Amino acid sequence: MLKHVLTAIFSAVLLSIASSGVAETMHVKTTVTYQERIALPPDAVLEVELLDTSRADAPSVSLSSQRFKLAGVPRTVEIAYDTDLIDERHTYTVAARIISDGHVKFRSTTATPVLTRGAPNSAELVLEMMPRRAGGSNPDQSIYDINWEVYEIAGRMLIVDNPPSLTVEQDGQFGLYGGCNRFTGTLDAANDEFSMPGNFAGTKMACPEDQEKLEQDTIQALSEAVAYVTNGTILALRNAAGATVLRLRKLPE
Repeated sequence: MLKHVLTAIFSAVLLSIASSGVAETMHVKTTVTYQERIALPPDAVLEVELLDTSRADAPSVSLSSQRFKLAGVPRTVEIAYDTDLIDERHTYTVAARIISDGHVKFRSTTATPVLTRGAPNSAELVLEMMPRRAGGSNPDQSIYDINWEVYEIAGRMLIVDNPPSLTVEQDGQFGLYGGCNRFTGTLDAANDEFSMPGNFAGTKMACPEDQEKLEQDTIQALSEAVAYVTNGTILALRNAAGATVLRLRKLPE
C-alpha cells in the first residue's frame, strides 16, 4: 500500500514539473564559409555567438557562445541556447569569426536574424577576411582596445554632457557613439594611417537637433581623417592637408 502511495506522489511531482514549463535546450544551426580560396592554418578556431540585439542604444547581449576546431569551410555547427532566455518581442542574431594565432582572420559583418519575428532557427554566414593590423613597436602608440572620447572637432572644444566616443578592436572592427546613435563597421588604422569605410551600420534614432548636429560633425570629421597621431592619452586625427579634424582623449578603464 505504501509503495503505491509513494509511486502516486512521485508521479504527481513529475507531472507538476512537466506542466510548469521547464526550459529546454535548443539549437541554432549555423553554416559559415568565406569567398577567398585560401586554406586555414592548423590552429584555426571557429567562434559562433547568439546575440540579443534588441536595444539599438546599448551593446548586444551574448546568450550563447561556442568554439569549434576548424579545418575548412563550409562548416555547419549547432549552438545551444536556453529557451527561457528567448523573448518573442526581442531580436536575435548570429555572429561568427575565425581566429588564428590570436587574431581574427575572418568575421561576419552583417546582422543575420534568427528565432523571432519570423526569422528561422538557422543561419548561413559568409565571413569577410580581416587584414592583420600592424601593432607597432610601441604599445603606447596603439589606438586599439581603448575607449576614446571626443573633446574637440575642427578646433572647437566640446562642452556636452554625453560626448561622442570611439573604440577600435585589433581587427579594425569599430564601435562609434556619435552623440545620438551608435554605429559599427570596419576601419583601417595600420601604419599610422586612418580610413573610415564609406558606409557602415547604425541605429536611426530621432534625437534633439543639437545632438544630431554633433553626430553629423563627428562623422564628417572621421570621414575626412587619413592619418592619426597619439601623444600619451590623446589621439589626434588629421586630414589630407595635415590639419587636425578630431581630438579624442583616452577614458579611464
